Amino acid sequence: MASVESKRAFLRDLTPIIRRLGAVGIPHTIYYLIDLLDFLRPADPEAVFDLISHALLKGGARHGYQFESLAIDRFVTIVAVYLADHRGIFTSPDRREKLIACLDIFVDAGWPAARRLLYRLPELL
Repeated sequence: MASVESKRAFLRDLTPIIRRLGAVGIPHTIYYLIDLLDFLRPADPEAVFDLISHALLKGGARHGYQFESLAIDRFVTIVAVYLADHRGIFTSPDRREKLIACLDIFVDAGWPAARRLLYRLPELL
């Protein structure tokens, strides 16, 4: 099991590469990138959420990640963890806007789970 310190160092060293992968990745790449980022979440929840939203809104949206059934399940699970354990990061208006934008791409793709979460968001925040 990797320590939080080693995860933090990994995240710090590879953030530029992770951002680049998020900008150009195809759905398969985005899926595994988000899995990696979720693993790194304890090291820096704010930075990890920003990288996840970047991957979803850039490469993911461009290449149709939002149409993948595994994508919505994974994203709803991650958002649930963030709302339960790291709700404070959404006090930032910019981060709240990113969360809503990510949910919007899944809502636009027709996923009911994203719509339910988006409608419940005000009470959860």
